[in-house]
Amino acid sequence: MTGLRTTLPRLNAEEFTENIPGLIFAMFMALCGYAIWTQFKPISALMWSFLIGIAASNILEIPDKVSKGLGYSSSSLLKLSIALLGLVTSASVWLVVGVGVINAIVIVLFAFITSIILGKRLGISNRLAILIGVGTSICGASAIAAVAPAIGAKEEEIGIAISGITLFGLISMFLYPYLFTNTAVFDWFLGNPMVYAIWVGSGVHESAQVLVAASTLSPEYMQPALIIKSIRIFMIAPIVLASTFYLNRLESEKGKLTARVSVPLFAIVFLVNSLVSAGLSSVINPAFHGAWIIAKTALKSSIIPFLLSIAFAGVGSKVRFSDIAKVGLKPFGFAALMSIMTGVVALGMAVFIAPYIA
Repeated sequence: MTGLRTTLPRLNAEEFTENIPGLIFAMFMALCGYAIWTQFKPISALMWSFLIGIAASNILEIPDKVSKGLGYSSSSLLKLSIALLGLVTSASVWLVVGVGVINAIVIVLFAFITSIILGKRLGISNRLAILIGVGTSICGASAIAAVAPAIGAKEEEIGIAISGITLFGLISMFLYPYLFTNTAVFDWFLGNPMVYAIWVGSGVHESAQVLVAASTLSPEYMQPALIIKSIRIFMIAPIVLASTFYLNRLESEKGKLTARVSVPLFAIVFLVNSLVSAGLSSVINPAFHGAWIIAKTALKSSIIPFLLSIAFAGVGSKVRFSDIAKVGLKPFGFAALMSIMTGVVALGMAVFIAPYIA
């Protein structure tokens, strides 16, 4: 028999009050992350917040009363932010890019399955392999943050996965446009920048990196690249569920226990919200359509990114260099290998669909 349950964090008013000092500190680090981001935009404010959190945890002596709130921001607040992300990730993106959707689906499935199989052969822990796989296939640090609480990943595993994915994502951000403009890739894509945009949207990790890589050719190619990227982001919920199911089954088999699948509620809410977002755009009363667009824009451009930055500051504060050192360099090599393999598969898929792209 396989048990099924949903996970729902509980927090009463007294516990929330205890978390306030840590939440304020995480918010301060997020604001610093945004300030740095205004000067160094290829790296997102979310990532800067994460890096500041790491610096704080390894340089400062953080009091226990602050640590408690940082833990809340890296868990419950993170889950809430991911759930809200569904409201600005409309399921309708599947209908926009035509045959290009194949690229996004193939990349997600390839990276997720390959990371599990290859990680096991290389001696990478199941949780770390999954984190690197979803970071490569979906949306870098955001996907890692979404999956981590669902599979019970350790702080050092989260830190290694995010660091590796960010490093090789930044390399891809500069490498993709160079390959298109200076190598045979241009001919393979039939000289079509739209095919390049699909390749970027399929293969580059972070949304900010996708924007930079696509706009290197022309700003007009940012939108198709982001649409492909949005399809990958939409896959967060199914991948969270698949990751949770896989680990529960694997650990149950090892322990010879009855499998009990824990369904992360925030992943379900993300999926429902994405369907709601698609439905509202078509059925909402015209009189309220403008208000919905304003609300959606505010969520996408300000509220959700800031909540994620606060959560990431909390995640970063749980990462200790001493813990990462114990893991060694092998995971970074694994992250590099996954980035290369995924980029090559995305390239091959783009070459395959090039004749069908106008």
